[in-house]
Amino acid sequence: MTSEHKKKGKTMATLLSVSLALLIGLMMTRVLKPFKLPAVTAYLVSGILIGPYFLGRLGIPGLGFATMEEVEHLGLLTDVALGFIAFAIGNEFRLATLKKTGRQATVIGIVQAVFTTLMVDAALIGLHFLMPEVLPLPAAVVLGAVASATAPAATLMVVRQYKAKGPLT
Repeated sequence: MTSEHKKKGKTMATLLSVSLALLIGLMMTRVLKPFKLPAVTAYLVSGILIGPYFLGRLGIPGLGFATMEEVEHLGLLTDVALGFIAFAIGNEFRLATLKKTGRQATVIGIVQAVFTTLMVDAALIGLHFLMPEVLPLPAAVVLGAVASATAPAATLMVVRQYKAKGPLT
């Protein structure tokens, strides 16, 4: 098999995996709907399913991503998706609204970030003391800090799904 055929086969397997991710995501929204969970939860679960630590471990081409390198190769796709999300947020952004709720939103944002960091740090440091060989203390502290940096995509999806309205939204 030539290197061109291998490259084509790898591209086809990647496309199949992305298609499978979309299909599983859509199917999971239907499965989780009776539980009144946001659709973004279904997309997260489907991402875990096709990732390199679940179905990808089986090593079947097209049935999930076998390695983290395969996932990282989709960086352009995720950047484009985040660009669309940022565009949607910017389209709904109004300076007058920010002037009205800016102080309240800032306080809530800071409190949420600090509270999230403290809670995740506490849980992970506790886990470190239970299993120090699995989770080193520096990693636990860093993961706690990273936990406060939530992506806007999930929040925007939940707000849109539930058609939330109001000054803070």
